[in-house]
Amino acid sequence: MSRIKRGWGLTKKSWALLKEHRELIRFPLYGAIATVPLAILFLGPGLYLLDKSSLAGAIPLLVIGVYVLSVVGFYFSVGLAAAANLIFEGQANVTVADGLAVARANFSRICGWAAISTAISLLMAVLENQGGLAGNIAARLVGMAWSLVTFLAVPVIAIEGTGPVETLKRSASIFRQKWGAQITGNIAIGGAVFLLGMLPAALLIVAGIALWSAAPFLGALLVVIGALIFAIAILVSRALSGIFGVALYRYATEGKAVGGFTAAELESAVRVKGNKGSRNAPPTATPGTV
Repeated sequence: MSRIKRGWGLTKKSWALLKEHRELIRFPLYGAIATVPLAILFLGPGLYLLDKSSLAGAIPLLVIGVYVLSVVGFYFSVGLAAAANLIFEGQANVTVADGLAVARANFSRICGWAAISTAISLLMAVLENQGGLAGNIAARLVGMAWSLVTFLAVPVIAIEGTGPVETLKRSASIFRQKWGAQITGNIAIGGAVFLLGMLPAALLIVAGIALWSAAPFLGALLVVIGALIFAIAILVSRALSGIFGVALYRYATEGKAVGGFTAAELESAVRVKGNKGSRNAPPTATPGTV
């Protein structure tokens, strides 16, 4: 229960920051808009060829499509992280252009990081789909480790401007130096968004599909409303995660609690195995995860 409470508290503070700086929501929004035509261009033909059992043509298109979408996603994520960092530094009137300028300056690094991320994602997909039970377990373990180690990757690229390999090393190093080697998880921001947005959206979509035959107009309306709510919830969740990621980075590297978060809250965002406090935990910190 305490883990849920901590996650809820951090989500509320991230939400307060997003309401105060609403321009930050435009980064995931622009990213989502950009991915639609690219997904149609690359994934559409790839899925069509896959359906026709033409693996030789489908696989390259799907891999390229996943990579391109990953580049776009990281590009706007780096822009958001850069803008959030400027806000935390006290800069006034931070704009989307300020964040995107940092993303453009790091475009080659973003492309390199997207390549590594895509390779890991494809590896996990292969393990999960082709490896049986052992493959499923391995994919989950790899996914958990990758998610944890790379949680700070976007802030590292945005703030330090490191290349892909250096980003991976730096992100892992920050966690080890701040919380030690026995890390078992990090907090998930956005649980409230799931409960208040994604879950109702999913229920509306299911209800709409169920009513489609008996009442086509009502069914379609529910599906459209559910899809819109779901899309908005995803955008908000990504923005909240980006804001919190920068706050956690600043705390881990500088020892500063920014954005209205407390040191105890940020310290407790990472769970340390078999330890009631991390190596650098303040007296009131209680490491945990959501």
